Amino acid sequence: QLHDAPQVFSRNGVSYIPNNYGGKWQGVVLAWKALVQSLNIPAIRVLDMVGFDAVIQRAATLLHITDRQEIERTFPRVYPLALGVVALRPIQLARAFAAFGNGGKAVEPIAVRSVEDRLGRVILDPEREVRARLRAQGAATQLISAENAALMTNMLEKTVTMGTLAVASERGRAFTYQDPATGRSFVMPVAGKTGTTQNWSDAWAVGYSPYYTAVLWFGFDKGDRSLGLH
Repeated sequence: QLHDAPQVFSRNGVSYIPNNYGGKWQGVVLAWKALVQSLNIPAIRVLDMVGFDAVIQRAATLLHITDRQEIERTFPRVYPLALGVVALRPIQLARAFAAFGNGGKAVEPIAVRSVEDRLGRVILDPEREVRARLRAQGAATQLISAENAALMTNMLEKTVTMGTLAVASERGRAFTYQDPATGRSFVMPVAGKTGTTQNWSDAWAVGYSPYYTAVLWFGFDKGDRSLGLH
């Protein structure tokens, strides 16, 4: 359980007073609910409890950032770090979230699976090349335990059914499929997370299943422009 209530966080003599969207508080909440509803205070409390070193190291591992100087540049040691004030590329987020859907094992993201000419002949096959290289390397690196990956997925599935992705997914019903041969229906397990930046200058959405991971980013090259609340 986590507390969602007003609090002043202090670090190196600097005070930080965060707020939730809408200025409302929910009191004692479960961790999954805080994550699904993007509550700011519980996220910062977790960072405060776990510590900056552990959080940054885990994030760098999932994002495949290995250079020490790049890690220091990427992750500011300030409390808003818990809210995602990190400049990342969509493909980096795809790599991180794909590990949750892959039992905690590393996944090499690709944006283009193959390219065909006008006759349907494959002239470029990046996916095949990546798979061949990974087979040659052996077993994928275990970034986090399978148990932790399952827990994260369990929580993030609720984002799709009752959280910030619920409207877009029709509370998960959008991922219901019917087998044309048998007529039986089944639901594809999908998890995800959304995020926005200050003044709504950026909007993010990540969705993943055991098979695919997709990241969407909406925004402008110049950060002083806003997408607007609606």
